[in-house]
Amino acid sequence: MHTDLFAPFEFRVFKSSEDAAQEVDSLIQRYSLVFRKDTSIQVQVQRRIDSLCRVLPTSLHSPLRDAFRYAYRYGYSTLPLTGQRGTAILRLSPQDEYQVSAEALVDSVKLWTWLRAQYGEALANELQPYLRSVFQPNLDIDPQAAGEKLRQATKSLSPYTGTIKKGELIVRKGELISSDIQQKLNSLRTAHETIHPFQSRLTSFLGLFLLISIITFITLWYLLLAKKIAPHNLRPVALLFSVYIFITLIIAGLNHSHIEPVQGINIPLHHLFPFAIGPIILAIFFDDRVGFISAITLGAQISLIMEEPVEYFFIHGFSSMLAVFRLRVLQRRSHLYYALATLLIGYILTYSGYHLFRQGYISLISWTGIPLLTANAVLCLLAYPLIYGIERVFRLSSDITFLELLDTNHPLLQELKRRAPGTYQHSLSVAALAEAAAEKIGAHPLKAHVMALFHDVGKLENPKYFVENLSTISLVNAINPHHNLTPQESASIIKAHVPTGVKLAKQARLPDEVISGIQTHHGTTYIQYFWEKQKRQCPQEAAALEVNFRYDGPLPQTKEEAILMLADSLEASTRAIPNLTPEKLRQHIRTIIQQRIAEGQLREASLTFAQLSELEVCFYEQLLSIHHARIQYPEPSVEVAAKS
Repeated sequence: MHTDLFAPFEFRVFKSSEDAAQEVDSLIQRYSLVFRKDTSIQVQVQRRIDSLCRVLPTSLHSPLRDAFRYAYRYGYSTLPLTGQRGTAILRLSPQDEYQVSAEALVDSVKLWTWLRAQYGEALANELQPYLRSVFQPNLDIDPQAAGEKLRQATKSLSPYTGTIKKGELIVRKGELISSDIQQKLNSLRTAHETIHPFQSRLTSFLGLFLLISIITFITLWYLLLAKKIAPHNLRPVALLFSVYIFITLIIAGLNHSHIEPVQGINIPLHHLFPFAIGPIILAIFFDDRVGFISAITLGAQISLIMEEPVEYFFIHGFSSMLAVFRLRVLQRRSHLYYALATLLIGYILTYSGYHLFRQGYISLISWTGIPLLTANAVLCLLAYPLIYGIERVFRLSSDITFLELLDTNHPLLQELKRRAPGTYQHSLSVAALAEAAAEKIGAHPLKAHVMALFHDVGKLENPKYFVENLSTISLVNAINPHHNLTPQESASIIKAHVPTGVKLAKQARLPDEVISGIQTHHGTTYIQYFWEKQKRQCPQEAAALEVNFRYDGPLPQTKEEAILMLADSLEASTRAIPNLTPEKLRQHIRTIIQQRIAEGQLREASLTFAQLSELEVCFYEQLLSIHHARIQYPEPSVEVAAKS
C-alpha cells in the first residue's frame, strides 16, 4: 500500500527483545562458573602422595600418580560438574585469572569414572579410600565474582545490531514485513522520537485531538440536525459527553493494564468491558438512530487508542449497532434480553470472521476472547439499573419512564377522567391514533402515545367550556357557557388550556417531551370557530385582534409532536362531519394535512413528503376503523314484546 521506504537520516537498528534475551542467557551461562584456585593445595596433595607411595605396594604407585595428574591438571572441585558446558574462569588472584573448558575440570564422580575406565573396577575400588583421604579440592566457587563479571559484561552489550545509512532502502513496496524489517521500522520511529521528542509527542497529541474533535463534531451536528438536542437544553449533550468520556477512560485504563499470560495464552482484557452499554443507554434515552451513530463514533474514538484498532471497531462497534437495531423501543424487559442476545451473536460472528480473515486458518485462532465477550454481553445488563440513576442525575426521560406513564391510573389522568370525561376519551383516541402513525413512519410510538394521553390535561381548569365534555345526548338542551361570552373571551379560555396544561405537567414532573407535546399540539393555529365568529361580528376589528385568536406555539419540533398535532386535529374534527363516508373521510384528512403544511405548522418538524403520505394513509385506516358503521338492530315484534 505504501511506496519504497528509504532512510531519511542515519540511525541505528535496535536488537529485538528475543535477540537481547539470548545474549543475556549466553552471558549467564558463560559467567556461571567462576572459581578461586588455590595452587598451594596441589603442592600439599603432591607431598601426601609421595609419602603414601613409600608404604603402598608398587602396583599402586602409577595409578595413584596418574589420578593426581588427571584431577589437578586444571582443577579439582567438590561441585558437581557432570554435564557442565561452556567456559570456566579460574582466578588465582583478583588480577590473575584464566579460562578453561568446563569439561576439563574434574569432580569426584568424573575421577572415579576415569579410574574405572583406565584401571578396571577392582583397582579403582582399592584406590578409592586413599584418594578420599589424600585428594583435596583446589577449586572453590566464587558467586560474588561471577555476579560482578555478569554485570560488567551486560553493561558492555550493545543494544544495536547495525546502522542504516541515510538513503538506504528499508523496505520495498509490496514486500512482506519480516521480523528484521519490522525491527528497522520500529528503530526508525524510535530514532525520530529521540531526535524530536517534544515534536513527536505534540504532533501525536494534536492528531489524536483533531480526530476526536471531528468525531465529536459529527455526533453533535447529527443530533442537532435530527433535533435530538436544542441549544437551550444542554442536558442531553451532558449525558452524551459523560457516556463518551466514562467509557473511553475505563477502556483506556484496561488497555494499559497487563495480565500475565497463563501458559503462554494472551488474555485480551479490553474485550471484557461492556462497550455496548454506551450505545444502548443512548438509544434508550434518544432513539435507535442516536444509538447507531454513537456505536460508530464512540467505537472509532476508542479504536484510536487500541493496539488493534480495526479488530476493536469491527467486533465492538458493529456488534453494538446490531444490538441498537434490536432495541428500537424498550417496552418490556424482554426487549433488552433480545438485544443482548443479538449483541452476543454479533460478538461471536465478528470475532470469528475477523480472526479468520487475519489468520487464514481456524487452528491459528485464539478463542480466549469469546468467553470474555460472553461476560461482556452479560455485564451489559447493568444498563437497566443505570437508567434510573441517569434519569435522576441528568433529569432526562427514558423509554422506561414512558412505559410507566402508560398506566391510566396516573393522578392527572384520573382527575381528567372524573372532571372532563369527554376530553379523557378524546385523549385515549388520539393516543391510539398517534401511536399507530408513529409506528408507520419509524418515529417513537411509545413517546407519541404518552404525549397524546396528557396533551389536553390543561382542560381540567374549565372543562365545561370544551364541547366534548357536554353530554352528546342532551346537547340540544345543554347550556353552552360560551353563549354569554364574546368571541375574544371564549378564545382566551380555550387558548389558556395550553399554558395550564404545561403548569400541571411540570407540577406532576412529567418528562420534557410530554410538556413539549402540550405546548406544540396546536402550534400557532387559529382558534378557528371563534376566529370566524369574530370576523362575522366585527370584521373591522379582526386584523387588530388576530393574535388573540392564535395559539402561542411554539411549532412542533419533532416527528412525535407533528404527529400529535395532526392526530389531535383529525380526531376532533372528524367527529363533526355529518354522514361520514370513506370518501369524505379521505378528503378531510388530506385537507387538514395540506392546511397544516400551507400554514407552515410542520416546517420545523423533520417530516418528509413521503412520510406525510404514509401518515395520510395511516390516519385514514385508523379513523375509518374508529367510525365504522354498525348494523341496525330490528325492533322486537308486538307478540315478543308482550310475552317478555
